[in-house]
Amino acid sequence: MLKKSPYLLLILATCIWGGNFVAGKALVLHIPPITLATCRWGIAFLCLVPLFGKVAWKLRHEFLAHWKMVVFLSLTGVAGFNSLTYVAVQFTGSINAALMNAATPIFVVLITWFVLKERLAWWALPGIAVSMLGVCWIISQGNLQALLRLSVNKGDLFMLIAILCWALYSVGMKKMAGRFPASPFLLVQVTVALVVLIPSSLIEWWVKAPQVVWSGALVSGLLYVGIFASIVAFLSWNKAIELAGPQRCAGFLNFIPLFSAIFATTFTGESLQLYHLLGAASIVLGVYLTNMAMKKQVKQMPIFISK
Repeated sequence: MLKKSPYLLLILATCIWGGNFVAGKALVLHIPPITLATCRWGIAFLCLVPLFGKVAWKLRHEFLAHWKMVVFLSLTGVAGFNSLTYVAVQFTGSINAALMNAATPIFVVLITWFVLKERLAWWALPGIAVSMLGVCWIISQGNLQALLRLSVNKGDLFMLIAILCWALYSVGMKKMAGRFPASPFLLVQVTVALVVLIPSSLIEWWVKAPQVVWSGALVSGLLYVGIFASIVAFLSWNKAIELAGPQRCAGFLNFIPLFSAIFATTFTGESLQLYHLLGAASIVLGVYLTNMAMKKQVKQMPIFISK
């Protein structure tokens, strides 16, 4: 059934990831953000070890041979993105965070341009500009003059840094594509990230001394982000890519802010404002225009022309 319709896996993955923004927003009210990220990946680690630990151990020499990239990916994609996202949702809404996350493909294009020193085709620039306008519109809540006054929510700024981390991670993963099996590679990244997250969370507790009241709801939320958002969604997404190919799957990422908005308005009382809708439309339009420019360039020449 799944081979005939991998889109069920794509819907499942994006639905879970959309819920992650809302769950994170609720959880950071009770547990500090870095500690939350540590708990999330600690739970994922405990689940991944019995499944992929033997394979990862057999590949240890290959991982060590590329240790710099492994550390980079662990710090940006696992430790950095998730910690910063949970910091961000302390100060901004989960709808804002999820909508801004939809601009990740644009950041990937820009990083490829700046970091890899590849020349960007001029006809991709309008799409990039439209998406960035959408991000600015959401951050300023529909008042772009707020950006000029620098009176923006600091949570949105943390989310921008988080998106930058994920874009760097995406570019790095592209360079490492095909070198390792995906699931053991994830286990290794989680392991390295925990080496950084655990002492960071201890420092967080020493500085803030939070009073965490454990409850069934809190434990359920941690299990959701640790098992479903970290493992089930990841495996579902990778299986869908295997069945349908990455190009057919990429567009489904735009379902993440949709599901996040549905969950936020239904369960947490956040309201969907007009600036959310206009900003989201601008981001999606910009991503679409950029993708069309890439397809056009593929037909005529490579998407990026190396110097």
